Amino acid sequence: MSVPGAPTAKEKKYDRQLRLWGAGGQEALETAHILLINATAAGTETLKNLVLPGIGRFTIVDNAAVTDEDLGTNFFLDDNSIGLSRAQKTCELLCELNPEVQGHFINDTIENILKSAPEKLKDFTIVIATGDIPTATLLSLDSILYPLGIPIFAVRCVGFTMTCRLALSEHPIVETHPASTVDLRLFNPFPELAALVDEKASSMDDKEKMTTHEHGHLPYVLILLQALQEWRSTHDNNPPSNYSQKNEFKSLLRSKMWNADEENFEEAIAAVLPHFNVPSIPSDTKAIFQDEKCTNLTKESTSFWIVARAIKDFTEKNDGLLPLPGALPDMKAESKDYIRLQNTYKAKARADLAVVVGIVKDLLVGLGRGSGEIAESEVETFCKHAGYIKLIRGRSLNAEYEQSPRAQVISSDLSDPTSLIHYYLGLRAYEAFISDEGNTQRTAPGAEDPIVDTDAGKLNKHVTELLDKLSITHSPELLEGTEKAIGEIVRAGGGELHNIASLTGGIVAQEVIKVITKQYITMNNTVVFDGISSRSQVYQL
Repeated sequence: MSVPGAPTAKEKKYDRQLRLWGAGGQEALETAHILLINATAAGTETLKNLVLPGIGRFTIVDNAAVTDEDLGTNFFLDDNSIGLSRAQKTCELLCELNPEVQGHFINDTIENILKSAPEKLKDFTIVIATGDIPTATLLSLDSILYPLGIPIFAVRCVGFTMTCRLALSEHPIVETHPASTVDLRLFNPFPELAALVDEKASSMDDKEKMTTHEHGHLPYVLILLQALQEWRSTHDNNPPSNYSQKNEFKSLLRSKMWNADEENFEEAIAAVLPHFNVPSIPSDTKAIFQDEKCTNLTKESTSFWIVARAIKDFTEKNDGLLPLPGALPDMKAESKDYIRLQNTYKAKARADLAVVVGIVKDLLVGLGRGSGEIAESEVETFCKHAGYIKLIRGRSLNAEYEQSPRAQVISSDLSDPTSLIHYYLGLRAYEAFISDEGNTQRTAPGAEDPIVDTDAGKLNKHVTELLDKLSITHSPELLEGTEKAIGEIVRAGGGELHNIASLTGGIVAQEVIKVITKQYITMNNTVVFDGISSRSQVYQL
């Protein structure tokens, strides 16, 4: 017999992750369909980290048969798998991890699917491409997926080296999960908050009207607001604006303490630097408000842009102030006083939300859509995080490969022999080697011992050709780091190491979850990892 209000079996199972991304994020995961191209060790480890938290479905496309080499790196294969379909065996063993996840496999190459049924790619939420995929195939995938807004993760894991490239078109993030969303509105107290301060102000400095216990339990927000009133009366109605004035204001607060043990006054003093800032719209939020998609809504506009426009209109009518989040930090205070203060902030947040909801409905009607199309809960989430929203407009693989990556990013790092840009160049050369027309078997550089040095020379040539294409000046001294990186890549012979593949799976799965849930700030757009030095770097290429 279940207890009313008790957690469900699913809530117990996914308890820890529900605390991270909530019910909405979990629902997004459970409706996602992931395509993995090639069941490599890194690809399988990535899927493992998505199956465990409960993605809805996954499909593996791979026409390879399991070999002895697979057993050495992929823990989701065993001796009985030798000679059998790699896609099928990995799918079966991955499904054992979570019976609620549906797994599918296709014994075919992605090239054949692109030729025969490219429309099938539209069914996937995210595509993860791993293994030795030729450049032409990656660019064909990108040409289909990027315009549709379907993210593609291009993952390459060779020896101690890994790179992951995310091709993402437009990705708005409302729940970026900042350290705090608290807005105390100290410099612009709303009427209800100002009235509460006025009620307490006459008693704060009067020992006949307030006991020592009461004074030591005043919420620090009220202490700050009362002191600000006093400060402004002698400073042309201006709040403390610089470091010196803030220190002077702290001295004013200390002078109001009745004894040295008043923690609430210490909290007030500690809050001066983080909370004494002139209200302003953060640059990322402002950029979204100024975006053409926000200023010029259409009938096809997504809910993100409609709510963003509504909040923009709200700020214009409220002296540039965003809707109040309503959050209040913990503080030393009597329960009744804290609850009253908390309710004051919450009431203001609800009032601001009601205004924004009204604007959203008017915008929807004006666009010829139903006024209830956007749920109030979605608007509420946006209002709470309006000061922390972010929009990522990524770059397609075609833009990087055909129009070239951002040359300045590469050239600025080239002179640093320890920069991981050398591994990026080495892996780009690796990919060019795999893609050579004469390499019909997709033989990896260094796979045949007698030609290791020859293959390293070919990769160095590919790097030189890429730098020449980008008009980047280079010399043997500048390419010293690249030659070392290529040496490590060729030495691996195209093989994966399980520990690096496992780490890769963790990194990629984390970014996939961010994209699916539209929570937390995802990578933009390339991460490179070197297992020898245990370092990673992120580049926008």
